[in-house]
Amino acid sequence: MTKEPTEIRVVSLSFGLGGVRIRADGRTGWAAWRILRRDHPRVARAAAVYLVTVVSLLVVIVTAAVLGGAQ
Repeated sequence: MTKEPTEIRVVSLSFGLGGVRIRADGRTGWAAWRILRRDHPRVARAAAVYLVTVVSLLVVIVTAAVLGGAQ
C-alpha cells in the first residue's frame, strides 16, 4: 500500500503598526488575501478589522496633534 502525498498549505500573518503582511502558499499580496479569504474567512475578516482599526487610530492621533498644535 502506498500513501497518497499530503498537500501542505502554509499561511502566515504578520501584524504590525505598518499594517498586515500575509503570505499564503508562497504567494503574497492580493493572491495571498484571496487564499486566506477562501481557506480562513474569519481570520481574513479579523485581519481586515485590525487594519481598519490601526489606520483609524493613526488618523485620530495625527488629527489631534495637528489641531492641538495649531491652537
